[in-house]
Amino acid sequence: MPEIPHAVLSEHLQECMKGRRLISAVFLTYKFDPGFFEQEVLPVLLDVPLSHATAIRLVQLEETLRSLPGQIAVYFDANGITTDANSAKLDVRRIPIQHRTGIFHPKNVFLLVEEQEADGDGHKARSLIVAALSANLTRAGWWENVEVCHVEQIAEGDKTRLRDDLVPFLVSLRRRAASGTEHVALDDILKLLRGTEQRVKRSSKDSLLTRFYAGRESVVDFLDHAAGHYLQGTYLEIISPYFDDADDCRPLTDLVERFHPREVRVFLPRSSAGEGLCRSEFYDVVRSIPGVRWGLLPKNLLRLGSSTDAGERFVHAKIYRFFTQSPKREICFVGSVNLTSAAHQFGGNLESGFLVDRVPPRRPEFWQTPDDHKPAEFRVQTEDAGSAGTGGSRLILRYHWDRHIAEAFWDDPDMSPLLKVEARGVELGPAGPLVARTWTDLGPDFAGRLRPILDETSLVKVIGDRPQPVILLVQEEGMSHKPSLLMQLSVADILKYWSLLTLEQRTPFLETRATALAIAGEGTDLVTWIRQRPETDSLFDRFAGIFHAFGCLERSIRDALHQDNPREATYRIFGKKYDSLGTLLDKVLSDKSTGDTVDQYVTFLCARQLCLEIERLYPDYWRERHPDVRVLEERFQSAGAIRQRLVAKDPTSMPGFLQWFDRWFLRRAEPVSVET
Repeated sequence: MPEIPHAVLSEHLQECMKGRRLISAVFLTYKFDPGFFEQEVLPVLLDVPLSHATAIRLVQLEETLRSLPGQIAVYFDANGITTDANSAKLDVRRIPIQHRTGIFHPKNVFLLVEEQEADGDGHKARSLIVAALSANLTRAGWWENVEVCHVEQIAEGDKTRLRDDLVPFLVSLRRRAASGTEHVALDDILKLLRGTEQRVKRSSKDSLLTRFYAGRESVVDFLDHAAGHYLQGTYLEIISPYFDDADDCRPLTDLVERFHPREVRVFLPRSSAGEGLCRSEFYDVVRSIPGVRWGLLPKNLLRLGSSTDAGERFVHAKIYRFFTQSPKREICFVGSVNLTSAAHQFGGNLESGFLVDRVPPRRPEFWQTPDDHKPAEFRVQTEDAGSAGTGGSRLILRYHWDRHIAEAFWDDPDMSPLLKVEARGVELGPAGPLVARTWTDLGPDFAGRLRPILDETSLVKVIGDRPQPVILLVQEEGMSHKPSLLMQLSVADILKYWSLLTLEQRTPFLETRATALAIAGEGTDLVTWIRQRPETDSLFDRFAGIFHAFGCLERSIRDALHQDNPREATYRIFGKKYDSLGTLLDKVLSDKSTGDTVDQYVTFLCARQLCLEIERLYPDYWRERHPDVRVLEERFQSAGAIRQRLVAKDPTSMPGFLQWFDRWFLRRAEPVSVET
C-alpha cells in the first residue's frame, strides 16, 4: 500500500508560521467548542511559553492577545455549539452565522502574519496563510479524528489564482453576520488580498493552479470549470464520513456521469461495533454502480495507539482524489464537502475547499483496499450529531463590559416570540418580543443579572425559540473592562509585574502569586508550586521600584500606540485586569489602614504624570476614550483623602511642601544636551 501523507495539524501550522508573528486571524467552523479553542488552538498560533495550569495559561493568553496588532475572530454555525462545550474567557470575536438553506459548514483558517525581521528597507513583509480542512474547532477535530488539511500561502502583492475566489467568499461573511458586528480581523485579511493580482490562466506548465471552492456553484460544476479534461478518465478515490439518509447517492452518480472515472473507491465508515454508517439500501446502490467499490483505509492510519488492541479513530476527513499513473498525477479536492446532496448542490450548505494539482514522488495507487464485506448491521449517522439543538437560536445576545448594557438581536424577518434566557438554572429574564434584525437594549435589570453569570460562563439557554431549549454563546464587547481572571495581586505585586520584561519572567511570578482558586483545574499537577517568601523592604516596595515600574508601563503604552495598537493601551490604562492602572489605583485607595501613606501618594502622582504624558503625546486617543478618562479622573480626585492623611501628620508645613512637591513632580523634565 502507498504511504498516505500525514502530519500533526498544530505542528504543520506552526511550521508555516516559523519566523513570523501573527497579526490577525479568522477561523470558520461548523461545530465550535470555545473553551477548547482558547486553551489548545490559540497557543499554536501565538508561540509563547505557557504554564501547564489552565487558569494561569488563560491569564497569559489574555495578556498576549491584547498585544496583537489586529484581532482574532471565529465565525461559526449558530447551531454548532457542542453540547459538551467549555465556556469562552478571552478577547476573541465569536460571530454566529445563520445559513438559511442548510448549515454553515466551511472549516478554514486565515492567518495574517508578518516577518519578524525587517528587510533592507526596514519593511516587515506580510503574507496570508490559508488552510482548508475538514476539522471543526473541537477536541475531536484537532486531537482525535482522522482529518484532512491543505495550506496555501499568499504574499502581499502576489499574482495568484485565489484572489477572486477568496475575496467574495470573505466579503459574504459580513453579509451573513448580524448588522453592527465588527469585522476587524476580516478587514485586515481582505486588505492584503485586495492588494494582490488575479491570475487569468488556470494552469502553468501543464499544472493546474490551486483553486478555492467558495460554494457559488455545485461541486461538480466547480471541478469541471477548474480542472475540466484533467479529471476525465482518471481513477477516483472518495473519503467522506457522512452520506445522505436516502436510498441513492446522487452526488456520486453526478461525479461518475461527468468525469467517467476508470474506477472509483468510496470509503465505508464503520462504527466501533462494525456497523456500516449509512442505510443498507444506500450501501447496495453504491456497490451496484459500475466501476464503484467500497473501500477500507489502512489500520495503522486509524489506530489510536501503538498497541494492537488500541481502538480506531473516527475518519472525519473529506477528500476527492483524482489520479493517473501515466503520467503520474494527483488532483485532490480537500475541505469540508461530504458526499451528500446538501454539500454538493448549489443553494444547500455553505462549503469550502481547495483543489490542488501535484506530481506525486511515486506512481500513485489507491490508498484504500477494496472492502467487499457487507456489514451485518447499518446505522445512519449525520453531521449534526452532538450539536447544541436543531436549527440553532435566532437570538444573538451581547454584553458590553465597558458600558454595562445587554442587547439582543433577532435574526429573522419576523418579530420574535417572547423568549426566556437562563444560565445554570437561574432565569435571567424575558427577552422580547423583539423587532426583526435590530439591536434592542434589554434594560439594566437584565444586564445586572447577566453580568455575574459571564464571570463564570458565556453559555446560556434560550427557551421559546425552538421546540427545545437551545444553547447560546453570549457575545462579549469591551473585553478590556471585563474583570481579570486573576485579581488578587497586591499593589507591590502589580508594580513588580510591570517591571518584568518577558513572559518567561512573568510565568513563575504569576504561579507563585496564584491563590488556590486560580490554580484549580487541569495541569496543576504538572506545576511545581513554590511558597512565596515575604519581602520585607524590597526595591519594589519603595520609590525606586515605583518609578521603575511606571517607566516600564509608560514605555509599553507608548510602544502600543506608536504601533497603532490602541487596544493594548486601553487594557493597560483603563482596563479591569490584574495589572491595569485602574486596578492598581483601586487597590491603593482600598488600602487605607495598612499601606504606607507616602508610597500611596507617590504612586498616585506617578499615575497622574503618566496620564498627562499620554494625553500630551496622543491627544486623539485620549479624547476618543472620554468616558474612561472621566472614571480615571474620579480616582485621582479620590486621592485627596490620601493627601489629607499626609497633611494631618504636620498641618503647619505639609500643605506648602505638598503644593511645591506636586508642581515639580508632575512636570516632566526635559532632556538636556551636553557637549562632549
